Amino acid sequence: MKSKKKICIVGLGRFGTLIASILKKDFEVSVMVSDAKKYFEKAEKLGIKIIDKEDLKIFDIVILCPPISKTEQIIKEIGPFLKEKSLLVDTCSVKTLPCQWMKKHAPKNVEILGTHPMFGPVTTKFNLEKQTWKLDGLQIVLCPLRINQKKLEKIRKFLKKLKLKVIETTPQEHDRQNAKTLALVHFLGRALVTSGVKEQEIFTPGYADLLKIIPHTASDNWQLFFDMNNFNPFSEKIRKDFLRSCHNLDFKIAFSKGKDDLESSRNIIDSVDEKVFELLKIRFGEVRKIGKTKKKIGKNVRDTKREERIIENKVRKFKMDKELVENIYKAIFNHSYKIQK
Repeated sequence: MKSKKKICIVGLGRFGTLIASILKKDFEVSVMVSDAKKYFEKAEKLGIKIIDKEDLKIFDIVILCPPISKTEQIIKEIGPFLKEKSLLVDTCSVKTLPCQWMKKHAPKNVEILGTHPMFGPVTTKFNLEKQTWKLDGLQIVLCPLRINQKKLEKIRKFLKKLKLKVIETTPQEHDRQNAKTLALVHFLGRALVTSGVKEQEIFTPGYADLLKIIPHTASDNWQLFFDMNNFNPFSEKIRKDFLRSCHNLDFKIAFSKGKDDLESSRNIIDSVDEKVFELLKIRFGEVRKIGKTKKKIGKNVRDTKREERIIENKVRKFKMDKELVENIYKAIFNHSYKIQK
């Protein structure tokens, strides 16, 4: 009987647990974690062993399932212990940076494959107690980086056997598309929850459809949400474009209230002013925090060089009159330094 390939999963969070449950039938699965005591019960329930990084030299495949923000450091730490010709796989929800990290820090005699399983415990209806899940028709993205074609074909066949739809692309194209399909959707889901949108007695089919994204987004931890935005080079632009569209729609509503063009334009100005003062309130709240931090580290309240950089940046970015920008910031800076004292 042919022995099973040995796989080590690094990280046993919600996603690592799901992957371990899926793979243990076809592979000899172990797990490497930061705290063996913390994850002992879960590993026992899965029927897998907890190993140390020194043991990685016996594993054929190592699958990374930590938070994105910890991935690079982990690759650095485990690199020296990886077996020659073994395969290092990441599962991050962003691809450009993790793929760069694997290329940079993984030994040259180790193969590397970027992946993003486009599913999780919620979409697969994963039940840890029963060890059940449903993968039919769900997607997994592969970004082949440095891998033998025969090995890659075996991986494709195995994933298709799991009834997954396999998509191959570049890390950059993945992130470009995922800035919308993942980061923006999670942004919407979080916004719906924090704004109090929820099930109610009276609703339309469209409203019910909107609520369906909440379980897929709000159940993940905040670290994943921050990481999928901060480590995707395309997320910020998509998010800002979306917010700009929301503001423009809000202005259109304000404009529509006017009896004539003059009143309509004044309504928009009033709406803009409301937003300006809402943002100033947030700004001064952060300024107070900065003031406390500066006192702790003994740093001067005033930073004239930073003031100049901010003004120059805004003049250049928004193509506005420098004197106007200086006068606006003079008032903002003066109040900021006043509340920091």
